[in-house]
Amino acid sequence: MRKALLYRLFKIGRIPGKIRPLLESEGIRICDEGVRGWVFTRKFRAPGKRYRYRKTWFAGFLAITGKRIIAYTFWKPIINIGIDDSRMSEIEIDLKTPEKLVFTFESNLFHPDMQGQIEVGFNTPEAGEFYRLIRSFQQGS
Repeated sequence: MRKALLYRLFKIGRIPGKIRPLLESEGIRICDEGVRGWVFTRKFRAPGKRYRYRKTWFAGFLAITGKRIIAYTFWKPIINIGIDDSRMSEIEIDLKTPEKLVFTFESNLFHPDMQGQIEVGFNTPEAGEFYRLIRSFQQGS
């Protein structure tokens, strides 16, 4: 699967230099940079924002270490949760196709001042491996 165009041209979607040493110290189990993805928001409300339905595309990265699952869209974190966090059980994870991994959760799970559902999808050839590893964390909790 091809990397995102922004990654190929400008390296947008790679692990930021400040975060890489932290992830390496935690022991990166799997990582994919330059991943194409999307964010759906449904019935979303936050201070100054309201969306009935919105879809945005991004280039980013997804990584799993010995301690956390972390994903960035462009240069902003969208998922950063410890594998032993109790909220892990409230995140729905689907493997839509062998190359499409989708996380669905309520926005107030991470931000109390927000409401609505968020769906984050990643197109990666490693989707199956990410899915198996995350499910093993969820079942172990």
